[in-house]
Amino acid sequence: AGFRTVIIDAGHGGKDSGARARGLTEKTLTMDLAERLKKELSRDFRVVMTRTSDRFVDLDDRVRRANGYGSAILVSLHFNYGSRWMAGPETYYWRSDSYSLAKRIQQGLSAVCPYERGNRELVRRRLRLTRNPVIPCVLVEGGYLTNSSDAGRISSSAYRQQLAQAIAKAIRDQRAFGDRGMGAIPKPIYAAPSKATDARDRF
Repeated sequence: AGFRTVIIDAGHGGKDSGARARGLTEKTLTMDLAERLKKELSRDFRVVMTRTSDRFVDLDDRVRRANGYGSAILVSLHFNYGSRWMAGPETYYWRSDSYSLAKRIQQGLSAVCPYERGNRELVRRRLRLTRNPVIPCVLVEGGYLTNSSDAGRISSSAYRQQLAQAIAKAIRDQRAFGDRGMGAIPKPIYAAPSKATDARDRF
């Protein structure tokens, strides 16, 4: 609670297209969602973007930039790739101080998404963008590009606007209420920083 800056990380970019499925490209969608989220937040927060165009930014550089800000949170935006039957948003966190923000975001996204199947919802996972920043940080998967229903919704600018509004509301509520109403906070897990060579750190 009490943060003044929101760092928005549009996943992938440049040579790294991210997921591609059903005519959709992740790096383009994350940039669009990031711009929408910035507009939703700019009246209430200082907003910093890790990229503002279609360019490649290494994950470690994203972390270093985020670590340059105090009183801040990091929200990394992605879209998912998996089995075609899996659908719905997921939100990843690692730090204990990121749990409530992640939970609020996941609740907001689930309320917007009319159909979920097999998705992991709220997930604690050690990734470079959830473990290595020294500020609260979450990674958001807005849905599965490989699922026909999800892809149809995600291709709609109106739906992406709903996603941006849900994330923005969660961020505002987190600043206003902190951990209140979010239940027991998971205990810290002390683990080495995540590296590019770690299994499953593909974000």
